[in-house]
Amino acid sequence: MDTAGPDLYERLQIHYPPSPSRVPAPGSPPATSRWTLGTILAIGMGVGLVAALATLITLYVQGQAELQAARAELVAIRAHPLPDPNGPWSPGESPAAEQRQKEQLGQWLQGLSLGWRYHQGKIYYLSAEGKTWSDAEAACRFTHSHLASITSSEEQEYLAREARGGSYWIGLTATGPRGSWHWVDGTAYSQAQSFWAPGQPDNKDHGYWGQESCAQIHPVRNGLWNDHNCNFTFPWICKRDLSMP
Repeated sequence: MDTAGPDLYERLQIHYPPSPSRVPAPGSPPATSRWTLGTILAIGMGVGLVAALATLITLYVQGQAELQAARAELVAIRAHPLPDPNGPWSPGESPAAEQRQKEQLGQWLQGLSLGWRYHQGKIYYLSAEGKTWSDAEAACRFTHSHLASITSSEEQEYLAREARGGSYWIGLTATGPRGSWHWVDGTAYSQAQSFWAPGQPDNKDHGYWGQESCAQIHPVRNGLWNDHNCNFTFPWICKRDLSMP
């Protein structure tokens, strides 16, 4: 009996239950699957952050380029000043006129920092809210500008690109018995230099709301023009020339 005791305990094997922290919950994915999902989510978030950062850098570079171009053109204006509305002058002969021009330069640069966009000697503002055509023109006048006139294919392409597929009021409206189109800023309207979408203007009747007598850049055909009822609300584009007092 004495010799059997050690042999019995030597052959005895004790099995302990697994630790609760190591036991997977019923229905939970294996540890390798959880690690793979976490890795995918982390990689996805990283790619998204990189894309967002790239977009911000692109917008910053574009804004800096616009500011530099505006400064260069404004410096050129100072070197060859425009005549004063009250009569001819030169900077050396009219300190008051020179001071007005310096203030104008500062206003333009301030405007660019507040969301105006510089292009080809002009600045444009694309609103983020909607107004009727007449209220939009009033908003432009408040900033000493007008709803945008468009007189070249290059300008049309620029504004259509900046509109990014949206609908924006521009400064073209039809008045009079025949509904003659004209630009609100006084620019001469030319049918040959217009950019209507196919079938436009169609002067569709909106019943109580009236007919379509105001123009807008429209998503159709990449920003070509569409006539619409002036009482509907859309964002708008203001335009101001650097030579305007």
